[in-house]
Amino acid sequence: MKGLIVFDVDGTFLDSYTLFEKGVLDYSRENGLPVPNMEAIRFGYSDPYNHDFKWGVTREKQVEHLITIFNLMDDWSMSGEHHKTPGLFAGVEDALKHLKEMGHTLAIVTSKPEAPLLHLLEFHKLSGLFSAHRNWDDIVRRGEKEKPEPDMLISVMRELKFDPRDTIMVGDTVMDVKMGRAAGTHTIGVAWGMHPVGHLTQAGAHHIADTHFKHVVSTVKKIFK
Repeated sequence: MKGLIVFDVDGTFLDSYTLFEKGVLDYSRENGLPVPNMEAIRFGYSDPYNHDFKWGVTREKQVEHLITIFNLMDDWSMSGEHHKTPGLFAGVEDALKHLKEMGHTLAIVTSKPEAPLLHLLEFHKLSGLFSAHRNWDDIVRRGEKEKPEPDMLISVMRELKFDPRDTIMVGDTVMDVKMGRAAGTHTIGVAWGMHPVGHLTQAGAHHIADTHFKHVVSTVKKIFK
């Protein structure tokens, strides 16, 4: 059986958290802010409006600062400088190519803006592997709601003509899992990203890839055997 495999980006196949953590700490120091609770930021990173980051400032200011850092990270990632560009997790390129060789269709649903997304896919030579993507710009361009609402995932399935039962959503956060469940797809939570396995399973992840990115491939084989 050939299916549609939809991936989140940051924390799923792109190892962006190390640079993000550095950006948060540098920004806090440079702007005279209290040292943030990095565990709280890690958990709330994908849903900043609904979490208290224990940053020592108002909730409104926390979100304002975090969005500024997101924009800083996007600027870094498009700088062309290797030390400012997030890398891939081990085994990602080979695993994605393997999935394509198996006949599966690959796509992306991410909250990352379109410009840095396209730049990073080109930088890591992954552009040709994905048949479609949805990103932050689509929330405005298409009027699609952000994760965990299923809009962007459903939109990709419609474009590529796949049913939910033939689709797998792969992500590292509760938001990814909830989006997949709301869209009726299979879901794989990855253990090396932002949210711990316990939160992913509580959110309803059907499967957990907990060792290496090639575990995503073996899980896809199990789902579609």
